[in-house]
Amino acid sequence: MWTRGELKSRAKDFLRKNYWKSFMIALVIFLVGGNDNLFAGGSTSSRVSGGQQPGIQLNMGDVFFGGYSSVSAWWMEWIGLPRVIFFSIGMALAALLVVLSFRIFIGAPLSVGGRTYFLKGVDGDADPVHLAWVFKSSAYLKVVKTMFMRGLYTFLWTLLLVIPGIVKSYAYRMVPYILAEEPDLEADEAIRRSMDMTKGEKMNMFVLDLSFLGWYILGALLLGIGIFFVHPYYEATYAQLYDTLKNGELHEEELAY
Repeated sequence: MWTRGELKSRAKDFLRKNYWKSFMIALVIFLVGGNDNLFAGGSTSSRVSGGQQPGIQLNMGDVFFGGYSSVSAWWMEWIGLPRVIFFSIGMALAALLVVLSFRIFIGAPLSVGGRTYFLKGVDGDADPVHLAWVFKSSAYLKVVKTMFMRGLYTFLWTLLLVIPGIVKSYAYRMVPYILAEEPDLEADEAIRRSMDMTKGEKMNMFVLDLSFLGWYILGALLLGIGIFFVHPYYEATYAQLYDTLKNGELHEEELAY
């Protein structure tokens, strides 16, 4: 049985020696969309709440009816409103495709690599070089596929209702760590292992997330940039959790024999 205090204590011990390296790795995880924290702009929470991701936002209402009225009026007069709408939809779909491609083929491997760094840190072998190892691995496509399936399953569950999507996000939470150790696993096997590992632990994991909420609120008050300084603490704690759950699972298997 694990406790939040125990996990956080070990995470703090690790960060005392590796904070700034961990800060950079956690920042990459966040920027590529690999963050799983429901209370800090994670992918699941963004889908559920409709929150906007960092980046350039374009309000089409402003384009047609607001501050760009002179440009848009000339544009519509020149090629016609239907073509403007068609062109705008095409541009939006193209932008979406670019973002999704980045998240799938670049973001997912970096997310797994970042978790590899924190997981290696459990054994005192944290090295930033672990961040990019997936790109050099023969298992690159398998990692990409597994992370894609993980995201797809979570999204489909979220379409049913908010709560099932959140529950499944916790069930699949350990997939990046499993891939960090066994990247050649098939997608269904990695997801099944994560589900087995988190069985009976989802509420405890939710409460663990809640224990970081105060830190993230404080970070958000500091012009929003403070949350980036909390991320290493969160990621290091979850690496400790994975290590604890994995060892507990192995212990149960040994007892079964």
